[in-house]
Amino acid sequence: MKTYLKKNYMNLLDLWRCYGAKAQNGLWFSTSWPHRVWHESLDTQQTLLSLRQNELNSKQQLVLISAPESGLEGLQADVSLTFMHLLIPQEHQAIAEGTDLELLDSHDEAGIGAFKQMCSDGFGYPMEVAPLQRAAQEDGVKLGFLRVHGERVATVLLYRQGKTIGVFQVAVPSAFRGKGYATEVMLHCIKWAQQQGAEVMTLQASEMGLNLYRRLGFEETGSITFWRK
Repeated sequence: MKTYLKKNYMNLLDLWRCYGAKAQNGLWFSTSWPHRVWHESLDTQQTLLSLRQNELNSKQQLVLISAPESGLEGLQADVSLTFMHLLIPQEHQAIAEGTDLELLDSHDEAGIGAFKQMCSDGFGYPMEVAPLQRAAQEDGVKLGFLRVHGERVATVLLYRQGKTIGVFQVAVPSAFRGKGYATEVMLHCIKWAQQQGAEVMTLQASEMGLNLYRRLGFEETGSITFWRK
């Protein structure tokens, strides 16, 4: 389990670096969205020690996979996500007729802009296009849409590292919810992972997505919490 947990968070941290994060005084700082701050080890004590040499602003979130029982002075837990992984199955699952996974070209500015907008709509918070444009230029990063009869209805970002594929930004705008599109986009991602020869798929699930991923066979390996002022 610890091996899969490490694969998961290493993939996540590397994606944040693809977005443009920079190192400063022992910590990594997102330069814009998604506003993360973390220590390379994710060790709580190392993180808090390095935090003494830095200052968080109101947008930034400190990243920890464990925290002191007494909490963190001056900070409050904002969001917690569950680390999950799936060993890629060999058998193929049925894909709904008329659906496909559209993966964008790294230089498709209009497509990346549309991805940002749909993702923002789906999650209900504003994102920024520049980090997505930077990430799209990196080897292994793919931004994409689930299409139903040619219409874009959901987003997903895939980040491949060796035999591991991280799944991020699975978002379905309210106009398309209740039709099974989140499940469908994941089935397409699993099919793509099979075609790529991947062995494991990782993600970080919100409370809303837990049951979906469990139904698909994902297992839980831990959690991550974002703290802010």
